[in-house]
Amino acid sequence: MVRALHLFRRVNTMITSGRITINRRSSAINADFVQQALFLAQQLKSSEKYIASILHSVMTENPNIGPVGCMEATVVEFHQRRRYLVDCLRYIFEAAELAELPDAPRLYKRLEAFARQELVPAASGPGGEMSLALRIFKELENLGNTVARAQQAKQCAMSNTVAPSGQYHP
Repeated sequence: MVRALHLFRRVNTMITSGRITINRRSSAINADFVQQALFLAQQLKSSEKYIASILHSVMTENPNIGPVGCMEATVVEFHQRRRYLVDCLRYIFEAAELAELPDAPRLYKRLEAFARQELVPAASGPGGEMSLALRIFKELENLGNTVARAQQAKQCAMSNTVAPSGQYHP
């Protein structure tokens, strides 16, 4: 717990200091970037550094995008990356399941061994660290809450559209 708190303070300090290192490259960041990264990290319940890296990527790929569009694109990218991760895990587990067949390729057997050793170990590892499998299952349990928060945010969101005036006649 103390280690996690120290890491949080260090990452938060790095972001609020006006510089951040992403992909081993140091970049200067402004106050708006810091505010957006911290807000999104809090809303998405993810690390500030990870969200800052996604936000930076979105800004780099879309230099003319506005702040709201940038934040929306960051949220979409965050969830897309999560989806890719889940797809990768699904492929690994499907291959592991196929490894039980008598004529299964060696790669499937190696993936099955990897899945058993790395992805589905005991509930906690050395030092009480939560295993990847347990963290994934906890995320799945929290998915209902996440979807509910997203629906609530969508219902409470302001619209950028302007209602048509009553003077339009087809």
